[in-house]
Amino acid sequence: MKNLIILILFVCGCSSFVNAQSAINSDNVNPKHTYLTTRLHGGIVVPHHVNMMYFIENFSGGVELTYGRSLFSKDSWESYFNYPEIGLGFYYGTFGNRDIYGAGLALFPYINYNIYRNARLSVQNKVSMGLGYATKPFNIETNTYNTVFSSHLNAYIGLALLMDYRLNKQFSLALSASLTHLSNGAARKPNHGVNTFTGSIGAKYHFNEAATPILNKVEAPKSRHREIIVVGSIGRSQSTAYNESLYWNGSLSINHLWHLNEKRAIGLGYDQFYSETAPHSWEAYENSDEEISFSSRHYLFNGLFASYNVFLGKTTLFLNLGAYLHTNIKPPQPLYPRMGIRHYVTKNLIANFSVKASFFRSEFLEFGLGYRINYKREDKS
Repeated sequence: MKNLIILILFVCGCSSFVNAQSAINSDNVNPKHTYLTTRLHGGIVVPHHVNMMYFIENFSGGVELTYGRSLFSKDSWESYFNYPEIGLGFYYGTFGNRDIYGAGLALFPYINYNIYRNARLSVQNKVSMGLGYATKPFNIETNTYNTVFSSHLNAYIGLALLMDYRLNKQFSLALSASLTHLSNGAARKPNHGVNTFTGSIGAKYHFNEAATPILNKVEAPKSRHREIIVVGSIGRSQSTAYNESLYWNGSLSINHLWHLNEKRAIGLGYDQFYSETAPHSWEAYENSDEEISFSSRHYLFNGLFASYNVFLGKTTLFLNLGAYLHTNIKPPQPLYPRMGIRHYVTKNLIANFSVKASFFRSEFLEFGLGYRINYKREDKS
C-alpha cells in the first residue's frame, strides 16, 4: 500500500510540473465536468459490541473507485445544492480479521455536497447508500464468532469528509476521512453490523480540463405544491439469532407533502404495517413462553408519522419519525424511525427502498412501488 501511495503522489507531482499553472486557466466552458477518483483507505473497525474487541487483530484497509460528474448549470436542480458531484462508486475493504469477518465489497451511488470551493481547493461532505457483499458471514457450523452480519448481501451506508486540491488540468490530490456501515437490516441474524473509520489518500482525474467554475448557489424557488404519496412495500427478516425462520413484512404508507420549495418538503402521514417479525422480536425470546403463538391480529399495527423530504432531481431522500397508534404487543419504543430513498420511474410511478427501525435497531428492509397524486400545482415563484 505504501508503494501505491508513493506512485500516486509521483504521478500527480510530475503531471503538475509538466502542465504548470496555465492549465488551470483553460477556456473550456463545458458545464458538465466528469471525474474518475481512486482512494486508498486505512483505519480501524469501530467495535460497538464487547465480543468484537477480542477478535479485531488488525487495521481496516480498502480501495475505493468512483466515477462522478458535476453539472454547472443554473437551470439544473444541482444549482439549488451548490452544484454537488454525483456518481457511482465501488469499495473493497477489510474488517480487522480476515478469518472471522472476511472482507466487504460495495456498489453505491453517492452525492458530494460542497462545503467550500475555489478554482483549486474543494471541501465536501459525501453521502452514499448502496448494496454490499460480505465474503464470510456468520455460519452456525464454520463461523460462529462473526456476529456482525449473517448474510452475504447487505446494505452499505457511507459518510465522508473530502478535500481535493487541483494540481493541474488533469489531476487533483484527494484526501478523505470516512465512516462506513455494512449490515443486512435484520434480514438475517445475528446482525450487529460493522462500522469502519478510515482516512484515505488518492488522486482524482479530471476529464474536463477547465478550471472548476465558481458559481453562486441558486435559491430554490418557493413552492405551494401539494401532493399525496401512496407506497406499498414488502420485505423479509429474521426476528432473533435463536429463531432461524424468515418472516414476511409489509406496509402501506400514505404521506401528504407540503412543498416548501423546489428542493424540500415536509409531510404528515399514516402507516399500516403487517409484520410477522415484530411479535417475535418485540417479545424477548429468552423471557417468552416456548409455547407462545401469534395470530394475524398481532401482526397488524399502525402509526402516524412526520416526514422530511429532499429532492435530488428524480430521486428523493426521506426521513420519517412515527408514533404507534395501536399495537397488540407492546413495542420496545413508542416511536419508530424510517428512512430511505425513492426514485421516480415515470412522472408519477415511484420505486421505494427503505428501512424500518425501532429506535437505533433495524427491524426490516423493504422494497416497494408507489404512486404520486398531484392535486395542487402552481408555477415556480
